[in-house]
Amino acid sequence: MPLRPAFLATAPAVAAAHLDDGDVHLWRIPYRPQQHRAPLLALLGAYLGVPANAVSVLAAPGGKPRLAISDAVNATRSRLDFNWSHSGDFALIALARDLELGVDIEHLAKHPRALEIAARYFDSSEAETLAALDEAARKRAFIALWCAKESVLKAQGTGLSFGLARLAFRLDEQGFWQLARTDPALGSTHAWQVAGFEAAPEYCGALAWRGDARNLHAFQPPPARVQD
Repeated sequence: MPLRPAFLATAPAVAAAHLDDGDVHLWRIPYRPQQHRAPLLALLGAYLGVPANAVSVLAAPGGKPRLAISDAVNATRSRLDFNWSHSGDFALIALARDLELGVDIEHLAKHPRALEIAARYFDSSEAETLAALDEAARKRAFIALWCAKESVLKAQGTGLSFGLARLAFRLDEQGFWQLARTDPALGSTHAWQVAGFEAAPEYCGALAWRGDARNLHAFQPPPARVQD
């Protein structure tokens, strides 16, 4: 399920007011490591209708971040699920109601030991596919595959400790990775929605959830207003 998201400049409060049960919202946000979780908490606050400093995020077993629901957030709003990832100059944040999400972003400037890592940690068919590509194509394909795998494992809630070889993707004729095999703990491949996409120039992204297809809406914050 390849995506070509068009990230529309939108105020978070406006987008939040239109999050329906059949939707997934995907945000691309400029990011610096020194910001830590501040952009995530600000966006969650907009969706919950509370100030950012009223939002608390805890790590569940397996390390997946989850909302710590307080009395300030009612039962309907507590249905909000999210996941986030950051790399280089950007963060991706995915939000939905009653849906376990996983999202990942990676900068192509990284220089991974693609064949070495694939041979050690990936399914053998994936390693063979990567080995058959030229160096430039292999780098992009490796990072896109890493994003796809990590998005599924983040949605599952286990993270990389689950094992990267316990799910396998195949590269289709258009150059997109398609989920081809899953460990029984992940359920059927047909139960998953997994999408790879260009998150920004020179960035790969992936979004995953287990469940029916939903309407995806992609956003980014509007440009900051310049003061006269």
